[in-house]
Amino acid sequence: MGGDADGPLGDVLTALAESRAAAQVVDADGRLAWVSEQMLLLAGADADTDVGLGHHVDEVLERPVWRELLTAGSVETLRAELHPRLADPETTPLWVLALDLQVGARRRAVGLLGVALRHPDGSPMGAVLVYAPLLPARVLALVSEGDEEMFTRMADLSAPAQRPAAVLFADIDGSGPLSRRLPTPVYFELIRGVTTAFDALVARHGGIVGKHAGDGASAYFLRETHGSDAAAALAALRTVQELADAIAGVIADLADTGVELRPEDCRMNVGAHWGADLFIGQVVTGGRLEVTALGDEVNECARVEQVATGGQQLVTKTLVERLDDEAAETLGLRPRSMTYRLLGDLTDGADHAGGKAERDAGTLAVHDLR
Repeated sequence: MGGDADGPLGDVLTALAESRAAAQVVDADGRLAWVSEQMLLLAGADADTDVGLGHHVDEVLERPVWRELLTAGSVETLRAELHPRLADPETTPLWVLALDLQVGARRRAVGLLGVALRHPDGSPMGAVLVYAPLLPARVLALVSEGDEEMFTRMADLSAPAQRPAAVLFADIDGSGPLSRRLPTPVYFELIRGVTTAFDALVARHGGIVGKHAGDGASAYFLRETHGSDAAAALAALRTVQELADAIAGVIADLADTGVELRPEDCRMNVGAHWGADLFIGQVVTGGRLEVTALGDEVNECARVEQVATGGQQLVTKTLVERLDDEAAETLGLRPRSMTYRLLGDLTDGADHAGGKAERDAGTLAVHDLR
């Protein structure tokens, strides 16, 4: 961000900063006076990027940071609208434009609200440019129901890259018989409740929710987010430890409505592993936004979870040994006293899932946290 917060525009800049809007302020001479933090993030810039503060908007709009964000047509539209409004105090003080931005690899339509600023005597003081998504209020309301900090962590992964992380997979043990026993609307409520509880727990511990498939869920706890391997492993293992109680709360809520359901009817099988060589990034299509991870350790973690039965919480030796003494104490674990079994010893390989687990991850050492 930049600008003179103590000058005539000070109150305007303070209000804009507190609103967390994607915005720019241009002074009466057409010079870029201020850029909001959210605008910098939208442009893929930071506080050290030369965005052209103090320079005339005509020169500013030619800078790479804005040329990469604004399409050529949007640049010309903005110029054509801004110049006469700065020059003539009698023009309409509010105006709205439809512009296109290049965000990532996609073109996004946004609305620009322009507000002409005047001194008490009516002389020009400049203009505020506020960018907002052209989305219906109903869609914005749905988006706002999500966890803001989670969405921010997801937004930080726009560029796929190698990112070490703890990986967690979970699903309901024996979900097939359970789905047949319960009325379909009740089973839907159960899965929705389990999914919501899982996502909230992951968000609380600074993770990123991965794919959901039926009653299955996944999550990632990145080293770059938590600051160290130990902190990322701690966040993942705290999520594992707290998951059973979170699901028990969902079951209790359903039972209060008259559903015949007990905690032992809905145990969560869990697999957790460490991925040192994961490739993690966003997958954005016309129908979804999610973060996904690719790498051998992701496949191995999926196999660990597939082997878990009866609500086992199987965590790998690789993950546990990322903990430092402080993190282990926080979890109530004594890693030096823990013993492990090979994943291949937990399955006879008789079924398809067991055979793939032995093939892909049979030599992984695992411990049941229950």
